[in-house]
Amino acid sequence: MNSRHDLLSGLFGGAAGFLSSAEALLHNAFNPRSDDITLRLEVTLTDIYLCKKVSVTLDRRKACHDCHGAGKIVIQCRGCQGNGIRLSTIQTYPGVFHQVPHECMHCSGSGHAGNGACPTCGGRGIAIAQKKLDLRIPHNCRDGQDLVFEGLGHHLPGEEAGDAVIIFRVAEHPKFSRKGSHLYTEREISLSEAITGLQMPLETLDGRKLWVRSSGTISPGCIRCIEGEGMPVPTMHQRHIGYGNLYIKFMVVFPDRLDRETCERLKEVMPATSRPLDIDRSREDVEEARLRDYDPTSQPSYGQDESEDEYDGPPGVQCVQQ
Repeated sequence: MNSRHDLLSGLFGGAAGFLSSAEALLHNAFNPRSDDITLRLEVTLTDIYLCKKVSVTLDRRKACHDCHGAGKIVIQCRGCQGNGIRLSTIQTYPGVFHQVPHECMHCSGSGHAGNGACPTCGGRGIAIAQKKLDLRIPHNCRDGQDLVFEGLGHHLPGEEAGDAVIIFRVAEHPKFSRKGSHLYTEREISLSEAITGLQMPLETLDGRKLWVRSSGTISPGCIRCIEGEGMPVPTMHQRHIGYGNLYIKFMVVFPDRLDRETCERLKEVMPATSRPLDIDRSREDVEEARLRDYDPTSQPSYGQDESEDEYDGPPGVQCVQQ
């Protein structure tokens, strides 16, 4: 056990919780940490479904490679070309010359003429280094979820490197929405399809074509399920990828009007009403009331409690009066 750990054990009586907290504080105090790099990456449901591979570029502030964070570089002596020694030619005998080394008088044998600002970083000691980072969008990616790459953030001289943090922003899909591992979508169908049966194509997020069929009747707002066509999700105990379900909510589009002949034919094939019609229309206390389309803008405001919510029911199918 090191001396710092012994000191903390003595101060806190060996308590594990206090010890770890104190060690963390001392570590941060003696080992300052550079800032993280945070990038926001917009992805689509298709990207998540396909676990798409993307590349991002990180602009990291690091110690200058040329001056190693000092901000200065040694200027080489021009007199000796950085050697600190110059050669002089002398004549020892008539016609005999020798080169004798001696200390450079310009730099006093040091080989350099002083310090100057690093041209790479401009004397700041810090330079921007770009790093390409390849990653795959995880299958369980959620809006606002982050992915941390330790040690790939800024790294200033004398500090520990920060982290690179990728924050995912999931764009809204025009046709599908997601809840957990399931997909949800809405489709409009005609009244004829709702009654007689449905056949329609549906394109999945990975571009496959599904031929959706339903032989039974479909009520307005009915939700049907296609198993295994939702979002991929990694399972806990198996290596392969499982899939959620696709839920389709059907919105039945009713015709605006039907002519009387069509109405009569529908009455022949559709079940009769279950409401009793044993009413004597000749009686004086019996009045006829006709239903009309609901228009909230044309309703009088008197006698209405403003706190009550207005009814916003859908208009029904009308038969053309002849």
